[in-house]
Amino acid sequence: MRTYIILILLYNAWKDPLSRTYGTKIASYASVMRSLCGLRTIKGQSAFTMVELVVVVVILALAVGIGVPTYHLTIKPRAHLNGAARQLYSDIQLARLRAVSRNVRCGVVFSAGPSYTLFVDEDKDSQYDYTDDGDPTNDEQIIKTFNLGTQYGGVQFDTAHGGGDGVSFANNTFIVTPRGMPVPEDIAVGSEEGIFLVNAKGEGRRIIVNGVGNVRLERY
Repeated sequence: MRTYIILILLYNAWKDPLSRTYGTKIASYASVMRSLCGLRTIKGQSAFTMVELVVVVVILALAVGIGVPTYHLTIKPRAHLNGAARQLYSDIQLARLRAVSRNVRCGVVFSAGPSYTLFVDEDKDSQYDYTDDGDPTNDEQIIKTFNLGTQYGGVQFDTAHGGGDGVSFANNTFIVTPRGMPVPEDIAVGSEEGIFLVNAKGEGRRIIVNGVGNVRLERY
């Protein structure tokens, strides 16, 4: 029973944001609990023993020793994969929104990293035109550039899908018209194309776009 009370004290102390140190947290909670339970530190009465404290410390150490590796090996890679997939899903929807709201053609071009760039296809040639002459006015307007590898470590394009580079769009570019639909040369009506992401554990997510511009996120 005492060990259980100590565990409650330690948990509440960790959760309490008002105390400045764990020592003051434990001391304050211990004082309250001793009053409630009738436990006193006066000689001859019950108190927490060193053995009970050591047992609690050992239990906490075991919990941390099990939990930290599990997080890094399982939870973190999956969280990064899900985050990267949702980010890409949102940015494809952003390209569609910009195309419709501004009555222009917008595109997403994918490159190694994995990364991608949202741009305005001003000359309607279905590719991002970049002159590399140092003058941004000669380049097509960039809406956004995002590197999934930097923000979500361990996530890559799955080269086992999408024609060997993880992206099934022609020229690794997705173009959407002012009506919010893909250009026919990218995705024909009735068909689908997509981007495939994978983490270090081999878990995969794909972002699928169909011929009318609908986007969905799936596991595979």
